[in-house]
Amino acid sequence: MPPFRSTKSIYLLLAALMTGSALMAAPARAQEEETQPEPTPEEILNAAPADHWLPIPVSDLMIFTLPDDAEGNKRQTVIQLIPAEMSGAHVRNVRKFAAQRWWDGTKIYRVAKDFVTQFGGNPDNKQVPKNLETVPESDYFNAALGAKRETDMAALDAAVAYSNQYQGTEIRPLMKMIYESYGSKVGFGAGWPIGTKDGKAFPLTCRGALSPAHYDPPDAGTGAEISIVTGEAARSLDMTFGMVGRVIDGLEHVTNLPLGTAAGGFYADKSEHIKITSVQLASELPVSEQPRYEYLASYSPSLLQYIEAHGGYGNICTVPVPIRRMKPL
Repeated sequence: MPPFRSTKSIYLLLAALMTGSALMAAPARAQEEETQPEPTPEEILNAAPADHWLPIPVSDLMIFTLPDDAEGNKRQTVIQLIPAEMSGAHVRNVRKFAAQRWWDGTKIYRVAKDFVTQFGGNPDNKQVPKNLETVPESDYFNAALGAKRETDMAALDAAVAYSNQYQGTEIRPLMKMIYESYGSKVGFGAGWPIGTKDGKAFPLTCRGALSPAHYDPPDAGTGAEISIVTGEAARSLDMTFGMVGRVIDGLEHVTNLPLGTAAGGFYADKSEHIKITSVQLASELPVSEQPRYEYLASYSPSLLQYIEAHGGYGNICTVPVPIRRMKPL
């Protein structure tokens, strides 16, 4: 007959067994936690709070249309202009050009690999409208841009501090994720990458940016001739050229074009020029056809998580601000 065991000794034995099982299970759980995959950029965006997605006003959008490609596919590019309260004469001129449909029928006459695609009325010596503003070089800068960046970055810092302390996240500051070798203080404001240098605030020349042609100082151009930045090398032009907006959808349609073979990427012969079907303000379309977009707020911690999820240490332009297309009204 086995020896008698008291109830107390049985409890002690069970406790020892349970403790041993727990100790053996602990490393397994720890290992499982260690191997838990990090969320993908797409998962981070899907998990972002709904109220951190902000609408882009239709009044700030332009539709740039080229003829259909050889297979009959539409080629339409959507451009977001810098909001009126954060821009100057260049953007006001661009709005006038688009409202008058001045670019309809003008040409793309320069496609420089990984640099710019340039268009406008130059090849045909098209006369510009008479009601345009003279644009000084000081128009490249706008104090409202700097103020908005400071406001949004302060809100972002506060939101990250709260999330890290009370929600268990480990979100790093922006400047711990990116490097900047262009000598500017950078950050985001209203969804735009913004720099400040020598006390002057300006939109950064990221891939997809629209920059008006610059002539001999102090002639900053009217905005009739525009380059669409197609490579990151243009960051070296920060503060040298103005910036009026950016492509937010369909950049491939102005990038995947035959390259110019003359110096600077210009087309060597006029027969190579690509005719533009139309450039118009989206607000001119019927409401049911007006495109709708949202951007991830600059004060959202999800923005930093999204940037870090891409890995690597590029500059502030390397990972574009998330923008998503919504269903028309």
